[in-house]
Amino acid sequence: MVFRLFALTWRFEARGEDRLPPSYVLALWHGRIIGSTVYNRDSRCVTMASQSKDGALGAGAVDGLGLHATRGSPSRGGREAFVAMERELKAGAPFAALTVDGPKGPWRRVKPGALLLARRTKLPVVPITFSADRFKLLRSWDMGMIPKPFARVVVAYGAPMDVSTLGSPAEAAEAIGVALDELTMQLDREVVGCELWPPRASLPPLAPADRE
Repeated sequence: MVFRLFALTWRFEARGEDRLPPSYVLALWHGRIIGSTVYNRDSRCVTMASQSKDGALGAGAVDGLGLHATRGSPSRGGREAFVAMERELKAGAPFAALTVDGPKGPWRRVKPGALLLARRTKLPVVPITFSADRFKLLRSWDMGMIPKPFARVVVAYGAPMDVSTLGSPAEAAEAIGVALDELTMQLDREVVGCELWPPRASLPPLAPADRE
C-alpha cells in the first residue's frame, strides 16, 4: 500500500488529541484528506466512498489503511451508506470520518451529511486538518496537499462541536467550515510559513442546489 510506505518516511506530529471525546464524527476538507487519513490508519474508523470507479479505488485505499469504507455519495447510494455508518458507530466504531465538501465540491462548503450523522448519533463533530513542510499542491478542484517523502506532517484536531448548539443546519455548516478553515490556515502559517488557500470570504456564493 503506497500510503503506508509514504507513512514510514513521514515524521508525524499531532495537536489536540488530548481533547478527543470517546466517540465522534470527524470532519475534514477533501483537500486535506491524505495526511489526516494516514495518521488515523488502523483505527477502525468508518468512512464513505462513492460508488464510482474512482470511489472503488478510494475504498480499496481506505481498507488498506485499516479503516472501513461504506459505499455511496449524495447522488448514488448515499442513504444506504449513511445508515451503514450510523449502524457501525452504534456497534462500537470509535469514530466516523467524512470529507464534508467531497467528493466533488463545492470547495470548502460543508454538506449536510456530517451534521445529520452527528445529530442522529448525538455525537460531536471534530474538525481535523494537516499540513506538511514538503508537499505537492494539486491543481484540482480541492487544491489537495500531498506530503512528499520524508516530510514533517502535522495533524491538528479542533475543539469538539456540539451541533445541537450551532443553530440551523446552514448556520451549523458555516460554523464547521469556519472552524476547519481557521485550523488549516493557522497550521499552514506555522508549518509552511504562509496561507496556501484564499480566505473564506473570497469563495463564490453557493448555488441554490448546493444549499440543500
